[in-house]
Amino acid sequence: MLVKLCPPQLRAALLLFFLCAGCRAPRLPEASVQPLSSTSAVTVTDVRFPSASIGGLLWYRVIVPTVAAGERLPVLYLLHGGNSNAAELEQQSEAAKFAAAERLIVVMPTTHNFYYTNAKLLRHAHWEDAVAFDLVRDVEARFPVLAGRQHRGIAGISMGGYGAVKLALKHPELYGFAGTMSGALDITRRSASLRRAGQAWMIWSIFGVRQSTRQSEDIFELLNRSADLQSVTWFESCGFHDPLYAINARFVREMHARGVPLDGITTPGFHDWQTWNSTMPLLFEAAGKSLR
Repeated sequence: MLVKLCPPQLRAALLLFFLCAGCRAPRLPEASVQPLSSTSAVTVTDVRFPSASIGGLLWYRVIVPTVAAGERLPVLYLLHGGNSNAAELEQQSEAAKFAAAERLIVVMPTTHNFYYTNAKLLRHAHWEDAVAFDLVRDVEARFPVLAGRQHRGIAGISMGGYGAVKLALKHPELYGFAGTMSGALDITRRSASLRRAGQAWMIWSIFGVRQSTRQSEDIFELLNRSADLQSVTWFESCGFHDPLYAINARFVREMHARGVPLDGITTPGFHDWQTWNSTMPLLFEAAGKSLR
């Protein structure tokens, strides 16, 4: 029996088809919405939705003040610190009370310890894209949020303070307000040591090993490159006895040198919830005033 051979182009196409048949990206799990509590003032809900940026579900907790039919509200994305999550942020603070008072929808994503960054050496860890893009799309599709940067703010504590400042510097088209409390603004400049080998590995895997690879995520390098600082309303606070006080004070000085009207708030506190809760009313007041 004679067998007619395929031409080279067809053989190549068939080979590529069979090689790629099993190479599809894994199917992401389904979204889930879990109501947690509801009062006359606010509702609290947990949402988990599939994010291609992290290859899995992104969990966020959202506080929504009671709204009238057809009413939409500004939104504040509130970022947790290291070794924390959305639940601790909501439970340790009075975010629900301030959300109701300032008429702000508050969104608290859980991002683990990835510093709201697209990790350089890790797969499925594009946390900057997940928070800046995937999260915003999901929130605006599910909740009565006013769209547009003038109604969208971002703020955070410690690691979240770094994340909020960095995302606002890199994406001023997304945020009209940015706030940091005790921000870990020096994270990309920390050097490795045997005593903190775990932290060094974490920094390398997220930001890269060489200092030159970290510049795109460095707060002060981003300040030097930014030409749009005054389009964002900024907020900063830090306790005088906080180990991060010096780097936060430098951030305020750098902003002043660029003509940005930022009033840094110094408290007598430390790097703890007592200090953050003392300034959180001021953060929400500033966000509410800016985003309304």
